Amino acid sequence: MSRVAVVVPLRPDAVETARRLIADGPPFELEGSPLEGHCIHLTDHEAVFVFEGPEAREVVERMVGEAGVWEAATAWRACLSGKPRVAETAFSWRRAAARPLHVPGL
Repeated sequence: MSRVAVVVPLRPDAVETARRLIADGPPFELEGSPLEGHCIHLTDHEAVFVFEGPEAREVVERMVGEAGVWEAATAWRACLSGKPRVAETAFSWRRAAARPLHVPGL
């Protein structure tokens, strides 16, 4: 499992527009993709798109070539205050899967 984030710097007056674009959903089919997870974090200054799955960076790079993504990028262009950049995971922690309870007699 890998994770990649795309950090999109936002103009100060574009946060609500970004929120509406996010509410419209992603410009690609999540269920049909090899991704295991996707989320978007929004601050007053940036949107951070996080993708998780096997070879997440490669999957995102392939998606960038899809027509729907380019159409969405056009809508996002008015929100940008700079060039989006890719951030790799520097630290990650996950709790180990819970162990099943031992039930006497089973």
